[in-house]
Amino acid sequence: MSGGNTSGVMTPKEASLRTSSTSSLQLSNTEPNKGEHVSQGLKFVIRAGGVGTRLWPYSRQARPKQFHAMAGDRTMLQEAVDRILPIAGMDDIFVSTGTAQAHLVRQQLPQLRDDHLIVEPALRNTGPAVALECALLAARWPGCTIASLGSDHYIGKPDEFCGLLEAAFAACEEHPEYLYTIGVKPVRPETGYGYIRKGQVMCRATGLAGLGGETPVYEVTEFTEKPDEATAVGYANSGEYLWNTNMFVWRADTVMDLFATHEPDIHERALRIGAASGEARALTEVIEREYPQMKAIAVDNAIIEPAPHVATLEGELNWGDIGSWAALTDVLAADEDGNLLKGNVVTIDSGNVTVYGGSDEKVVALVGVDDLVVVDTPDALLVCRKQDAQRVRDVLDRLQDGDQSRFA
Repeated sequence: MSGGNTSGVMTPKEASLRTSSTSSLQLSNTEPNKGEHVSQGLKFVIRAGGVGTRLWPYSRQARPKQFHAMAGDRTMLQEAVDRILPIAGMDDIFVSTGTAQAHLVRQQLPQLRDDHLIVEPALRNTGPAVALECALLAARWPGCTIASLGSDHYIGKPDEFCGLLEAAFAACEEHPEYLYTIGVKPVRPETGYGYIRKGQVMCRATGLAGLGGETPVYEVTEFTEKPDEATAVGYANSGEYLWNTNMFVWRADTVMDLFATHEPDIHERALRIGAASGEARALTEVIEREYPQMKAIAVDNAIIEPAPHVATLEGELNWGDIGSWAALTDVLAADEDGNLLKGNVVTIDSGNVTVYGGSDEKVVALVGVDDLVVVDTPDALLVCRKQDAQRVRDVLDRLQDGDQSRFA
């Protein structure tokens, strides 16, 4: 990663963050409002296209984890929108998801504008998903800045999170050539997360509305994907490494330039999609033709790791990526025996168990067992040791290879 300067960053006017757009993705030829500077368009995209294989049997292809209430009363998708509402209007919020899940987004977010739902016709990983969202939004708002956020995270400090996003927007206004990622200070050695290494402070940014204060923005000098235990211990104790949350702030045109350099085929196909965004039927046809042909690749590998300018903002967010049953105990409070229970559950002489299941018609009971995950649904039952929670996806592979794919 290249070095940066240590100059201060001017905060964008608060109005620029709260301005709502009244035009749809299909109106790319509509002129911006009088006096509107194109770089001041701030947009939020919630990525809701994953399947969540390690949270089977709650998370299924027909209803992935982000459409479930895993850590509260609201679904994770609803919580992802709720937490940014202090700094974003619904006219600036978009959701991307797969064709099979589009109806779930509409059910759970009735306030989302129909034209703000970006539908991916095939699973192509986060690289093409980001290229699609940037191409579509840049076609309507050239020079817009996007917060690209996940839908499957737990964030216990939403105010601080909003402050970090505001500071990242401010930094991006001053240094638009950078990609910005939200990093979290490790609270333990974790082998299931990626890590980023902080370099020198390249600037300091100020969040709006007093949410963020002055936030140092660090150069990123290294990416590490899911280290082994010994390496994770060193990272957690060093003070130099952060968990990589895979939540980003960036200029849409900067992202597209990086795709042009590192993944030109994805770039060309995304441009063709953006060029068709002026008419709804043509747009649907072009997306269905071009998107499935894009290379399946994670955005980290596609553009972030090879990018010359990447920065991070550090937060203590009480954050967790709810990617497995074991991960739930990282973010939710267990009882005095270390048990995390949801549903109609009874435990006797059992400890460190995670149980989701039971109903008014059924009780789930555990007696004399420890360190288990038990998940009971109407058509599937999972029982595994906590240490094997990451292997749940192997069950899906087995189901899909045989004649039991209806349970996947």
